[in-house]
This record gives sequence, structure tokens and C-alpha cells, in this order.
Amino acid sequence: MIKLHGLDVSGNTYKAKLLMSLMNIEYEFLAINVANGQHKSDDFLQLNPRGEFPVLEVDSMVIWDSQAILVYLARQYEAQSNNPWYPNTATDMALVTQWLCVANDDIFNSLGKARSMLKFDTEGDLDLFQQKGRAMLKWIERHLSQRNWLATNHPSIADIACYPYVALCEEGNISLQGYPAIHRWFKRIQSLDGYISMPGITSPGITSPE
Repeated sequence: MIKLHGLDVSGNTYKAKLLMSLMNIEYEFLAINVANGQHKSDDFLQLNPRGEFPVLEVDSMVIWDSQAILVYLARQYEAQSNNPWYPNTATDMALVTQWLCVANDDIFNSLGKARSMLKFDTEGDLDLFQQKGRAMLKWIERHLSQRNWLATNHPSIADIACYPYVALCEEGNISLQGYPAIHRWFKRIQSLDGYISMPGITSPGITSPE
């Protein structure tokens, strides 16, 4: 049985939950009690020495880092999905991996950090995170104005990795108005069979003036 340790309001946790729903993968969700510091406890640190979530347990194997979890799920369970979430060709794998890196660095350290400061009272330079976040949205808008999906001609884990913190960015007081290509991308993702939402993301479709 697959176990996923995480938090319902975590965008990184949501990435794993969303992909498993889209791929029809059964799992048990174990909510982490952040208030009592469970993610920093000795037991949890044995699962992930970084003290971060999500963490995926599959029998005796443990995988941490949301991007690594997406790669594992997409490849391990590809036979039960009609969509190649992590393509096999070298070029497509490279294109997808580029966006996994963007999700982990550029998006999280701008849009994600601004949200974290306002929603969870974490420390940081809010103005800087918001400025970087707006630049990130402009970049993604330009990229999606010429294509339907971030990396390939079909949805991939690149889209799943990048979607949450872009869709949640208004919780960091970063407006989503004026990005029609991004909103069309939102709607395409939210129209996929098996799509699930999370707190903070409106569904179906995030509406914006086109």
C-alpha cells in the first residue's frame, strides 16, 4: 500500500495527490501535524532527514521531494495511464526535467515563498518574492501563449509540478489578472479526468478576463 505523508494546504503535497488522482493510483494519506512539530520529530526525520513533506512510502521504500515523487509515480505506474506523464524520449525527458527544476527553484522561491509568508507567517522579503513572482508569471504567460502544455504536446509532470504554486499565487497577494494563456492552461488541467483541487484553488476553472 502506498502511503503519502503531507499537508492538505501544501502545494508540494498537492502535486503528488493530484498526479495519483489523475493516474487512478490508490494510496493512504497521512496528514502531518505541523503545529506540534511532527515533521521535525525523530520518527519523521527517519523518513526524510530534511524534515520536509511530502514523503511517499511504498512498502519498505521511502521517497522524499515532490519532484522525485512525481517522477517515480509517473514511471512506476505508467502502464495504468493512457497519458505519458514522464516521456521516454531523451528530448522530452529533458524538456520535462527543465520545468521540474523551475518548479523547485524559480516558482517555489517566488510565488511559493510569498504565499508562505502571508498564509503561514514565515520570514522573508515579501516585496522581493512578489517581484520575482510577477516576473515568473510573465515568463510562463509568454511560454504558454504559443502552446497548450509546458514541456510537451500533452500534459506531463512538468505541468503538475508547476501548477499548484502558480494557481495559489493570489494567496501571496500576487494578482492572476491579465494572464489569459495561464488561465487557459488552468482550465485545461482542471478538465483532465481525475482532477482534484485543494484549498485556495478555485474549481472548475479560474476565471480571468481574456
